[in-house]
Amino acid sequence: MNLKAGVQELLGQVRTYNVFAHEEGEYGDDDDELRDREKIIQHQRYASRLYVILFIVAFYVLIMATVMNPQTRLITVSNITPTLFDHLRSNYGQELSCPCSTISVPYKAFVSNIISLDPVCTSIFTSEQWIEALYLPNASAYIMFDFRATASSQFELLAALCSFSNDTIYQNIDTIDGNQLINVQLLSEDQVQSQVNSTIEVIRGNLQTQVPSIVQFLQIATQSNSFVSALNTASYLLIRFSSNKYTIGVQPEITVDYNQYCETESIKLPLGFYSISYINHSGVTYFDNGYDASQKFSNISETVSGFFNACYPLDAFLASTLNCLYDGSCFKTLLKYFPALNQTNLNWTASILPSSQKDVSVNDRLSNVFIDQWSIHINYSQYVTECAPSICTYTITDRTNFSYTISLLLSLYGGLIILLRFIASSVVNVASKLKFRSTIINNDHSNI
Repeated sequence: MNLKAGVQELLGQVRTYNVFAHEEGEYGDDDDELRDREKIIQHQRYASRLYVILFIVAFYVLIMATVMNPQTRLITVSNITPTLFDHLRSNYGQELSCPCSTISVPYKAFVSNIISLDPVCTSIFTSEQWIEALYLPNASAYIMFDFRATASSQFELLAALCSFSNDTIYQNIDTIDGNQLINVQLLSEDQVQSQVNSTIEVIRGNLQTQVPSIVQFLQIATQSNSFVSALNTASYLLIRFSSNKYTIGVQPEITVDYNQYCETESIKLPLGFYSISYINHSGVTYFDNGYDASQKFSNISETVSGFFNACYPLDAFLASTLNCLYDGSCFKTLLKYFPALNQTNLNWTASILPSSQKDVSVNDRLSNVFIDQWSIHINYSQYVTECAPSICTYTITDRTNFSYTISLLLSLYGGLIILLRFIASSVVNVASKLKFRSTIINNDHSNI
């Protein structure tokens, strides 16, 4: 019985609930249709019910809007270090902003290029002492296939190519050092590495085109102008003695089969040491191809591995692999035919080159500008110092907590009640007037 009575009492309280109980004068004394007290109370109860519905809806909307709309905060961090930046970037990614105080940082401030040349360029084989030891005053007396005829000149050419490549490399290093890394924001180490590598790859690509193209131009100029080499490779001086007089001319060189001429063929032949030379007649130096050309290679005493001769010394040297310089037995052969080498104080055993570049032609080495290794070292800490970011900022999004929701609702509660009471009262008032007018109109029609 008590429960039933309690429920009935609760329902009665709901039916009679009136938040406007003390606002009987709200509608004004001149409002004829609301002067009856019972009607006033009834209207107040209607307004109260509408007010409760509006309050529940508004309360629900505010709670959902607060919960579904997380808070965003801007966080500022100072004293930026590379380690701190990496930590922030790994946690906040694209949200992180670290503006540089200096937006343009020169490469030379944080990038080091460590370049090692081909071992042959830093060996004794490009030294003046080695080149002079290979020089023979009577080198022109040897046939074009004899290494003694061109040895000194070939290594002199090697030294020149190495020197030219080295100078060109360091000119390009100066170009790299002069480049600027421009960015408003502090870059990560990976981003810096990528940009620096990309820039250096472009410059290195230009370098690897620049040097070979110059050498190729020299080849074309030499061939197209039919220059005569002083080494008797494409042609040689011919002096004939006949009828008590000398006849001097230039004779084109020919190959072993007595059929190929430098004027018409691209010739490349291996070098060695031969027991024959341009012959002497009657005590007069007489350079002629008077011996049987088919017997040239049958007179070879030793071979020089990896060295060639051709119509033009530059063509021959570019085709060479220099394999003899990697071979101890071949090296001893050079000591045998060039006596001046034995008079030097060089350590020949230590002079033999490591085999990593064996069988690689000079032309291929030149295509890589005689670079053995190119290492790029980036001092990222120095880059951060040069960029000098004073602060980093990032935004974080927090889910709205319960206490924030309650405090927000309490701050809005007073204004919300006033607004909802006004709306509910106004709606019921307007509805009541409309109903009253409708009743009058209906009565008038009935009387007619």
